[in-house]
Amino acid sequence: MGRSLRSEIFSVSEVCICHCVQRCVRKAGLAGVDKTTGKDYLYRKDWIRRRLEALASTWSVDVLTYAIMSNHIHVILRNRPDVVAAWSDEEAATRWLKVFPGRRMEEQLAASSESDVKAMVNNAEKMKEIRERLSDISWFMRALAEPIARMANRQDDCTGRFWEGRFKAQRIVDEAGLLACSMYVDLNPIRARTPWGHTIFS
Repeated sequence: MGRSLRSEIFSVSEVCICHCVQRCVRKAGLAGVDKTTGKDYLYRKDWIRRRLEALASTWSVDVLTYAIMSNHIHVILRNRPDVVAAWSDEEAATRWLKVFPGRRMEEQLAASSESDVKAMVNNAEKMKEIRERLSDISWFMRALAEPIARMANRQDDCTGRFWEGRFKAQRIVDEAGLLACSMYVDLNPIRARTPWGHTIFS
């Protein structure tokens, strides 16, 4: 049986909490020590942490907790379409262009120009799409994963897929589920003896 459609797990039009897992196609190449080559990739955890911080400060998606493992990432996200609804078109356009300025960026966010913001605001159809994406967990995960993959591939001097495909997602429907899932994510580095903690960005 195939995976559920994203629309069956979460909606961009309502607040929901989701546990997402993005797995690396290379078993030891994300943020651990490669037992075959001896290469230490632990510093890549800082790439991911900084990217999460940057996106949480721009997107209308809260990062409730996360764990960066040697070959995958756990992150619990809460989307906030109600927050996006309160933004002016100018603010929504500015936030979007920081992450997707129309040119390839890595970790850092871009400074949007006034003319770019104005052009986007004047396109009502595009603004509707942008507002939906700014609270879309799928787009958040895409904005997290793609730059990391590009940097890692360039550093490893290789091409091809870095991630194992689309991220796995599970909706959390109540407080008990959130507590249990948060404990599971928080304890992952401890069980794996990985020197990395978690934090909360919102």
